[in-house]
Amino acid sequence: MSSENDVLQARLKNCLVTIVEMEPMLSRLTVHKELLKEFKQLKEIATKVAHLELSDAEVERIEQATKVFLNELEIPKSFFKTQGRQNLQ
Repeated sequence: MSSENDVLQARLKNCLVTIVEMEPMLSRLTVHKELLKEFKQLKEIATKVAHLELSDAEVERIEQATKVFLNELEIPKSFFKTQGRQNLQ
């Protein structure tokens, strides 16, 4: 496997992990349960990234979609302050 593909895999995994890490927050914001079921699939995909051959265009598209998803959530900044405190306890 090429080091370029390793980089692409790392970028893809970063997107998946970023979204999966939002699960606790989305649960507290009463997001539709169907969306929460999708987190399980994302977690499974994240474990299989090492076996994928990826193109730069594919990864860029996923990175852009991840950015749009996070922007659409419009997460209040106060959540991150609260979340950070809980993680430290």
